[in-house]
Amino acid sequence: MEIVTGSLYFVSNDFFAKIQDPYLKANYEDTKRPHYFAFRDNRTGLYWLVPCSSKIEKFERLVMKKQEQHKPTDTIKIVKIFDRKTVLLFQDMFPVIARYIDGQYIKGGRPVRIADPKLVQELEKNAKKIINLLYRGVRFTPTQPDIIKIEKIMLEELQGTEEIPECFSAEITGAGAS
Repeated sequence: MEIVTGSLYFVSNDFFAKIQDPYLKANYEDTKRPHYFAFRDNRTGLYWLVPCSSKIEKFERLVMKKQEQHKPTDTIKIVKIFDRKTVLLFQDMFPVIARYIDGQYIKGGRPVRIADPKLVQELEKNAKKIINLLYRGVRFTPTQPDIIKIEKIMLEELQGTEEIPECFSAEITGAGAS
């Protein structure tokens, strides 16, 4: 399956079983939810998935409160997808390899995606900014997934199945250590 940046996807239960992070938004028992905005990290070969939420009012209030306190609101973005508001929770994003992406979100026979390429580019830029902050140890919420641990597990698995960039290969195997 080709994974297209800006499209929405589901994650397999196998991923959650492997990672065992209590703060990941695991699949619901009876529906194909949650779904995730996906983009590829060309540096690592991993895909980053940003959870989507339909709790618009809750997050609009949260964003408004942050704005009133002059705090950044980069961790939560409210966008229109298929003419409906959707919340993207950048503070809860996490990396996966393609094998854990369990299918594209299809509605009415059409793939659900963000159609505006400029918006997709803006969201990807925002995500990379948040990822850099996460790498530096910034915590946005007390219930944030451990993306460093998840990335390490995913890179190790990716190394066993396909090529990954050399800089990460040396990092994982310890070959680059002095």
